[in-house]
Amino acid sequence: MTSEEMEKSIEFILQMQAKFESNVARSEANIDKLGATVSNLRVSVAELAGIVSESIRISDDRFTRLDDRLAKLAEAQKDLTESQKGLTESQKSLTESQKTTDERLNALIDVVERHITGHNHGQQARGEQ
Repeated sequence: MTSEEMEKSIEFILQMQAKFESNVARSEANIDKLGATVSNLRVSVAELAGIVSESIRISDDRFTRLDDRLAKLAEAQKDLTESQKGLTESQKSLTESQKTTDERLNALIDVVERHITGHNHGQQARGEQ
């Protein structure tokens, strides 16, 4: 190899070395940026995990309160149904009592009508005599 070829080879190697060092420097800068990004993501994920955890706790509390309210509502519905059954029975009893009262009142009306009618006929009969 001639000295000129040797110089060209050395120059080529030096250029390649410079490019390599430049690439390594850019790679190191990118790695540093990625490290900062990962660190920021770590913080964001931790914050998000806290928010999700709080949301789950709030939802659990709401579901617990909803379950309690639904249980109370079911109990109130049961009580209302029982009360309605009692009212239905009372209404049936009252209907029967009213029927009996109507029958007795009709019988009394018949007696009074017969008495008045008989009494008037009696007076008319006496007045005619």
